[in-house]
Amino acid sequence: MKDMPTITNSTEIRKILRCTFELTDLEVSITLMLPTEGMRVKEIQKILKKDRTTIQKSLKVLIDKELIFRESKCCVQGKRGRYFVYKSLEREEIRKRVLDSINKWYNGLQESVKSI
Repeated sequence: MKDMPTITNSTEIRKILRCTFELTDLEVSITLMLPTEGMRVKEIQKILKKDRTTIQKSLKVLIDKELIFRESKCCVQGKRGRYFVYKSLEREEIRKRVLDSINKWYNGLQESVKSI
């Protein structure tokens, strides 16, 4: 029997995230790059070289899919206002969600085959 292929490169991981959570390439990039400490939109925009509104739309999608979350922070002392920091879930939590989704898909396939 042939050995099962292993996922060793980021291209395969990116494909799995795209398929599992129905993400765009940009959304996958953001998910993979965000540290658990968080980043501001400006920082993400600078790295990915995309328009601010494009980044914000992708962040909203990721928040809605519960892959990232945002925290409100106060500006430095002497300045008024607030800003948001976007944070990634722990890698282990993302891994668990991917595996859960794969298991649901696999179980659905098994049920479909049983009905043949």
